[in-house]
Amino acid sequence: MPLTQSHGAAEYLRRTLIYVGRKSLWIAAGWVIVYLIARIFASGPLMLIEPVLGAIFGGAAGWEMGDNAVSECGFTGLFLWIFLVLGCWVPIWLVTWIEQTIVRHLFGWHLTFGDWMLLTMATLLSLMAALWRALADD
Repeated sequence: MPLTQSHGAAEYLRRTLIYVGRKSLWIAAGWVIVYLIARIFASGPLMLIEPVLGAIFGGAAGWEMGDNAVSECGFTGLFLWIFLVLGCWVPIWLVTWIEQTIVRHLFGWHLTFGDWMLLTMATLLSLMAALWRALADD
């Protein structure tokens, strides 16, 4: 449904929050799986696989977040881009914090350098892919 002039800024904000929230839930669910798979490669030479996993997931998450964002939210620009990037970053970092707290208490695992590489690549690639995809629709 296209927005008319009778809709205010609150309607745009509501649509954006619903869109970003729905996509963020999928990103969080995917990140749980990726993070647990990456625990296999947490140390040693195999930790070089973790940035690749982070890049693949971050690129896919950002692309999915930015896909049709302009048409779904009804506006474009810096305000939308901020919501898209936060919609990618918050689930990744929040889920990591929760999972890290759980595995530290249950198994004594700590955040390794490989885990930081995983997080960094997912964060950077999600930013780039979300903005790139939203700009392509603009």
